[in-house]
Amino acid sequence: MDTIARVGLEKYQALHVMLGLLLAACAIPTSQGPANTAVPVTSEVSVVSAECYNLSYSEAVGSASPRLFPAWLMLRPGTDSGSVVGHPVDDSLLKYSGWKRIAADSLEILFTGNFEGIKIHVARAGANLKGRATWLTDLVGLPEASMLIVGNRKQCSQGVSPAT
Repeated sequence: MDTIARVGLEKYQALHVMLGLLLAACAIPTSQGPANTAVPVTSEVSVVSAECYNLSYSEAVGSASPRLFPAWLMLRPGTDSGSVVGHPVDDSLLKYSGWKRIAADSLEILFTGNFEGIKIHVARAGANLKGRATWLTDLVGLPEASMLIVGNRKQCSQGVSPAT
């Protein structure tokens, strides 16, 4: 292996070690009280039954394009969080997928793998969703890749299971 490639690999490995240490440090409780304070439950963002959306994208930032993001998704039932199905979503991004409430009227939807992911922040706008989809990567120095997103509510297909 040539010297430049070896140095790049060593820096990459060192970065992953530092990120692991930072994550571990965040998990240590402080004397200032509990780290995770309960958020009051409101029914505004709860998903009572499966919700399906056709997604459209506009106003790309960086190298973003609609091909990076799902064209359709289904939120499965939950009060503050739940599972999500997206299509098309590359299998490498399915290590974790789910939604959670982040504000009284807003959701965060994640599809993540080992090195890349998709983060979608949306607010309810009537029966629809509006917000921003961002492509995530572990590569350092890349500009943000994101797009505005609109999710239009639709009937869930018969062939897709709404079970949790």
